[in-house]
Amino acid sequence: MQDQVWEGTQHMRRICINRHEGGINMAFLDWSVRKAGLKELWALKWHKAYPQNGPYTTAGGVMPSNWPEWMQPLKDY
Repeated sequence: MQDQVWEGTQHMRRICINRHEGGINMAFLDWSVRKAGLKELWALKWHKAYPQNGPYTTAGGVMPSNWPEWMQPLKDY
């Protein structure tokens, strides 16, 4: 599972960058802006069919070992 998230065909790796203490600044279509946790990126509703309980969410049963080592200590969502 880990390789699928970090290989070049996965677009999440383009925005999952540890620059702001485990989060990134996000602008949403309702004009709100807030810091989103890096692991939270997998729990956001990116489009109508995006699974918010996918394998990289707490609801989907993600385990700390599923994440790259640098992301393991970050907050889970």
